[in-house]
Amino acid sequence: MLHESPLKSLLVAEAASRHADRSPVAGGQRPGAATGQPVEEAKAEFIPWGPPDERGDVACEILSTLGSVELEYAPIRRSLVRFDSSMRGTLTVEGDDARDFMDRMLTQKLKDIAPSKGACAFLVDRTGRLQADLKLLNLGDRLLVDVDIHQSAAVASTLEGFVFSEDVRIEEVSDRWHRIELHGPEAGSPFGDLEPMDGCTLEIAGRTVHVLRHDRLGVPGYDLFVPFEHAADVWSALDCTTTGWFAYNMARIEGGTPMCNIDFGPGTLPHETSLISSRVNFNKGCYPGQEIVARLEHRGSPKQVLRGLRMRGDTLPVAGSQVFPAAEGVLGQPIGMVTSSCLSPMLGSTPIAFAMLRTKSSEPGATVRVHDEGEGGEAVIGPLEFLEQETAS
Repeated sequence: MLHESPLKSLLVAEAASRHADRSPVAGGQRPGAATGQPVEEAKAEFIPWGPPDERGDVACEILSTLGSVELEYAPIRRSLVRFDSSMRGTLTVEGDDARDFMDRMLTQKLKDIAPSKGACAFLVDRTGRLQADLKLLNLGDRLLVDVDIHQSAAVASTLEGFVFSEDVRIEEVSDRWHRIELHGPEAGSPFGDLEPMDGCTLEIAGRTVHVLRHDRLGVPGYDLFVPFEHAADVWSALDCTTTGWFAYNMARIEGGTPMCNIDFGPGTLPHETSLISSRVNFNKGCYPGQEIVARLEHRGSPKQVLRGLRMRGDTLPVAGSQVFPAAEGVLGQPIGMVTSSCLSPMLGSTPIAFAMLRTKSSEPGATVRVHDEGEGGEAVIGPLEFLEQETAS
């Protein structure tokens, strides 16, 4: 069954409106630039998100672009954009024991989380391997839980399986809540410039919206939890540019933000994600799999780890490209694989990527070779945060 965005018709209309508003102006020869000739009709393009359903049909679609990735990327860095985060699912956790229960289930300390505060956490199994990457917002009377739409039902079922006598009610409500994101230097003004992982509740277009600040594109970012039936009203009231996944993806790679089910996924060890500092608290009570996670923190290291790659040439590796040691003339055995990549506008169109690498071969500053269907080039290993690297240099 297709999980379709309540904003799809608005996005299609917006793309058509963009085309109607464009007028030919004499100019350069860049593809998509003004050339004195009418531009090709812009249209909203959608791509599948995640695996198909049990019948092989597309289970979820997201907006890829409204016609110009360049125009959708620029305001992320300069002003403000809105993004239809239709691939996110929602759970609610209610009851007197809700926070205590979630604290005992997840890797993050949640027992004392204050109202209007948020947190990111992993759900891991008893072997310490990741099941889902979650984001939570405490509304006081309940917790809102954000998770990839493909894992929302499984997460709800897993959590329910651990409820015994506690006063806890868990419900999968992805058909009742929709997610809209705002990103950019100007994104915080409507919300009082919240600090990261702070939230608030307010009205937009007369509709109640729960907001959580979560920066992940290298600029301030805000998640809006909106009742599904009111999503179109709220979207229309947000006076800013729309961005699609292609531009969003470039910005999140530049910003050093790996995503579950793209750069890591179920079965990954938390330490392999390079997100331990934001997802795991080592000074809290027990949770399933805690002993394994703690042991790896204090007594060892994972066999692989997610790292950033900055290419030295013009080669753009694609997801799935193998990474090899930089030994001259001989490829040898692969040491890892690219998980995400893009041409970075902030780095002068330099190709950059995330790659899951063998830990022993992931030393920052080391040179590796990346190959894809016979093509390849050298890359330098570094941390995930490319924009911080640029600022530091």
